[in-house]
Amino acid sequence: MGSIEKEVLPYYFKCDICGWVSSTFKTSCPVCGKSNIVELQTSGSGVVIDFVPIAYAPENLQHLGKYTSVLVKLDEGCKMFGIVEGDGAGITLGTHVEISNFNNDTKEVFFKAL
Repeated sequence: MGSIEKEVLPYYFKCDICGWVSSTFKTSCPVCGKSNIVELQTSGSGVVIDFVPIAYAPENLQHLGKYTSVLVKLDEGCKMFGIVEGDGAGITLGTHVEISNFNNDTKEVFFKAL
């Protein structure tokens, strides 16, 4: 899938008051209750904190065949679900990954191991 350009990386959300971060938008901060939520672009890199090999994909992902789903803690501190490029062999807890492809329409995020 190659290297992804910075302009197409997904965004994360941060509270300007208390520093809370998330990969999903909230109208107000769940920690301090303020509405000072800003949208920032991710660095695209992080560490695998959980993963699951998927043998039978849901209907919307059947085009992938077998794949590995990952939960990644991004360098910014928020967590993001994604899919590992290829068969996912060698993925373990703590594997450093970066976003290799992001589809803004479907919100599919693909990671590759570093």
